[in-house]
Amino acid sequence: MITKEEFTYYITLFQDFEKSIERIENALGGETGRCYLFESDWYCSVCKMLDTFIDSHFTETGHDWIDYFLYEEIDDKVVTIEKEADLFQGKDKVEYHLNSIDELWKFLLTDPELYFKNYNRNE
Repeated sequence: MITKEEFTYYITLFQDFEKSIERIENALGGETGRCYLFESDWYCSVCKMLDTFIDSHFTETGHDWIDYFLYEEIDDKVVTIEKEADLFQGKDKVEYHLNSIDELWKFLLTDPELYFKNYNRNE
């Protein structure tokens, strides 16, 4: 299973790459805004590398949550998960904030079998 440090490093690199692309796009586009690096083959190739990385370590559901973290443009990313009832408690709703890489990682660890590929409970 991927470590938190590896995950954080890769996601941070990708976020830094996107910020650099945005700065270059703004500098080249000037006031006209007619520079579209985010639609270039070059940018799409890097996104495919990110997808390959994520797909090699995470399930489709885990990938969806990572995409939500990376691309959803809202101020406060809050996820509400309904927990199943057990012998002592009824159903319960738990909120998770996904505004940082650490919060995303902790959320993914709430159900590693659902979110991680090659998860081994015995490790």
